[in-house]
Amino acid sequence: MSAGAAVDAEAFKNALASWATGVTVLTAAHEGLVYGITASSFSTLSIDPLLVLVCIQRGNHLERMVPASGAFAVSLLAHGQEAASNHFAVSGRDPATELDGFETFTDRTGSPILSGAIAHLDCELESLLPGGDHVIAVGRVVGAASDAGKVPLLYFRRGYHGLD
Repeated sequence: MSAGAAVDAEAFKNALASWATGVTVLTAAHEGLVYGITASSFSTLSIDPLLVLVCIQRGNHLERMVPASGAFAVSLLAHGQEAASNHFAVSGRDPATELDGFETFTDRTGSPILSGAIAHLDCELESLLPGGDHVIAVGRVVGAASDAGKVPLLYFRRGYHGLD
């Protein structure tokens, strides 16, 4: 294959399926409504200042809600929270007054955080950047907590796993 030649989208997805990742749910609240999505495109960005980034597909409700509210939360799912991951991965849902029956709490920004998660980050929106068919939300972390007694939910080759 020559440099610059197109890569088949399915080959790209298959290659990335070999990247084991934690599973997060990204949430925001705005004007009395809340919404969440499963997001695997999440990363730390900086320690000074404390920044993280997450990618949001264009056209998703969070593409509008995050900049409107100026905040978002990231719940890092624990092993056993596969149902939450599957639920928030479904598109076509609408924002509602509560997070689809999942128990939540808030930290500093008012964005809902999933109860039972292994950790969470509460973020004020730092910037939004274009990223192809996604937008990249950079958040300044203003709240964080973790539960050392839990293990993470991992996603690898299109399936959930725990630590063995």
